[in-house]
Amino acid sequence: MLKSLISNTRRQQFASLLIFHAAYIWFRSFSNVVLPPHYLQQGISLQQMIIGSIIVFMAASLLQIFKTHYASKRSFRLAIILTLVAVLLIIKITTVWQFYLSQAIFGLTIISFYLIYNIAHFELTPRHRTGFSSAIFFSIYPLVSLITSLLAGLLAQANYLFIWILSGLFFFIPQYLVKFQKDFKVSYNLKLSLQAIKATRSFIFLQGIWESLLFGIIPVFSLYFIKSPLSYGAYMAYLSLMSVLANLLLGRYTDRVQKRILFLYPLTLIMASLAFLFPLAISKVLWWVIITGAVQFLRPIFWNVSTAFVIDSHPNLRQAIPAREFLLSLGRVFGLSLVLLNFLVQSKPTYIFYFLGTIMLIYPFLLFYNTKISKKYSYL
Repeated sequence: MLKSLISNTRRQQFASLLIFHAAYIWFRSFSNVVLPPHYLQQGISLQQMIIGSIIVFMAASLLQIFKTHYASKRSFRLAIILTLVAVLLIIKITTVWQFYLSQAIFGLTIISFYLIYNIAHFELTPRHRTGFSSAIFFSIYPLVSLITSLLAGLLAQANYLFIWILSGLFFFIPQYLVKFQKDFKVSYNLKLSLQAIKATRSFIFLQGIWESLLFGIIPVFSLYFIKSPLSYGAYMAYLSLMSVLANLLLGRYTDRVQKRILFLYPLTLIMASLAFLFPLAISKVLWWVIITGAVQFLRPIFWNVSTAFVIDSHPNLRQAIPAREFLLSLGRVFGLSLVLLNFLVQSKPTYIFYFLGTIMLIYPFLLFYNTKISKKYSYL
């Protein structure tokens, strides 16, 4: 009886958390998904957009260094408020520094929201359902974005004023839902957390570098081909559509198989191959649509498996997740900095894709070395 009661309470908390996450994603996605064409219209260059992406993750890293104590509800509320502030800052951009400030604020929201949310989400997840729970987590954004991309693109095409007004209204929904979430505190020592995830930290850092493709290159380089808000929103909806079903199906399957590293080998090899193909697509819109669609199809699957891989390896989530977020941010800063450097020698960067493909090739080789040659670690 007591076990059933605890189980029902856990399910209710989990459902409430998912609804809250979906509401926040709706607010954030609607206000953000068609921003790159707006930045272009406001005079921000592609190189400056890449610098902005670097600032996002640099701010996230610095916040984790200087703030290591969080209260969940307060942190959620702050993240939602800061998201709105960042949006308000870019309505009319008069200087690039205003744009950079908004990006720094967006970076703070990554930690103040997702560090707490990830802990809450996976603490409510039974250990034998980690894969499927991770799949649900990484399916929420593409499901919501599929709708918001089309809606925001259509409205922005008419007038961006609709984006700003509706973003202000959507702000109140996640703010209201915060009160239904469990309130808890998170406190960690970053140095000790990094030591605790020694077995997986190289993989996390490599993943962060590769993700510069997702958080900088694809959204920014797409502006070479797609400049109107409506076309950009439709393209983002297409990318979201590529993400959903495979992730949910694979999440259930990896829970049954358990040996998640078996999925990481083919996934990383395919993702490396796709990175090597990007130079062919940089000047051909059809190839760009096909290759970015393939990446978007694999992205949530890779995130699902790689996240479950870390969660399974380090059950102390309040120690592991802060270190994971920090290493991902550092990897993204490093990868995006190389994208920026590539702009110095090429007007349309291509060298970066060969580097990112090589980075993703290191992932399975390192996995094989750790498990089969050095036998230092045994992963699920």
